[in-house]
Amino acid sequence: MSELGATQGRCEPWHAACFEEGVVMRVRRARQARGFTLIELMAVVCIIGILATLAIYGVKKYVLAAKTAEPIEIINSIRAAQESYKDETFGYKNVSDMSSYYPFADANALKNAKLDWDSSTNSAAKAAWAELGVHPSSQVQFGYACMAAKGSGVPSQSALGISVDLKYPTTAPDWYVVRAAGDRDGNGVMARFVGSNFTDAIYGENDTE
Repeated sequence: MSELGATQGRCEPWHAACFEEGVVMRVRRARQARGFTLIELMAVVCIIGILATLAIYGVKKYVLAAKTAEPIEIINSIRAAQESYKDETFGYKNVSDMSSYYPFADANALKNAKLDWDSSTNSAAKAAWAELGVHPSSQVQFGYACMAAKGSGVPSQSALGISVDLKYPTTAPDWYVVRAAGDRDGNGVMARFVGSNFTDAIYGENDTE
């Protein structure tokens, strides 16, 4: 074997390594230079869509919870006040009938409005609520009615203006019923909430309105 042949023989492994390294470098450069494929873009769009859906669901759930917070909180305050009032007077306080809302004048005023609890010009109703001891610290978007008595006269399903029969007894030794109504978006559909001493549950209807 000649000296040139020997040299070429000795360089073959080196040349092969250089060739392989050059191929790898070119492949890396090609990968770095190429754009996204359609499948990759579709995968990214799908992921963004899923995240957006989850975000919308979370926001919607938060908004709905915020819409029902006021009437539930105040109805519970009225219930607690009624029990305290009964402990002192041995009976629940009859504040109003089911058609007289406070602090709003009537159902037509319950559209997309906020009022301070003491803003009502109905002095008799104001005095009755003050005697019961209910006084929310912020403006309200719902009107409230609270009826109480002994014996008969428990408001019926139609009197409460709801579509579900809550199975309240027609007579009871001592009872009260609270109703909240409001039209927060002004579309003419009332959201209504009803509570009583017959059950711890608060019934809500059109509560997303």
